[in-house]
Amino acid sequence: MASVLWAGTLVGTLLGIIHAVYVYRLVAAEAPAGAAANHGKAGYYALWTLGLWVVFGTYVLVLWVIAVVAYAIARPFRWRM
Repeated sequence: MASVLWAGTLVGTLLGIIHAVYVYRLVAAEAPAGAAANHGKAGYYALWTLGLWVVFGTYVLVLWVIAVVAYAIARPFRWRM
């Protein structure tokens, strides 16, 4: 199970970095040329994006694996109605 947690963390981190770069560029582009204030705001948004991807990427992957295992166990016990 620990390897699944690490895999989820890795997937969440990779997708989070890609999304964080996108968010950073999008928010930083809203500022007029040379405005440094928006770069701080863009960095803040990018860090939150990355953090949420890491946490929820792990959470979703672990739940998906648990659901697949539960489905595989429950499948032979289905009743036909």
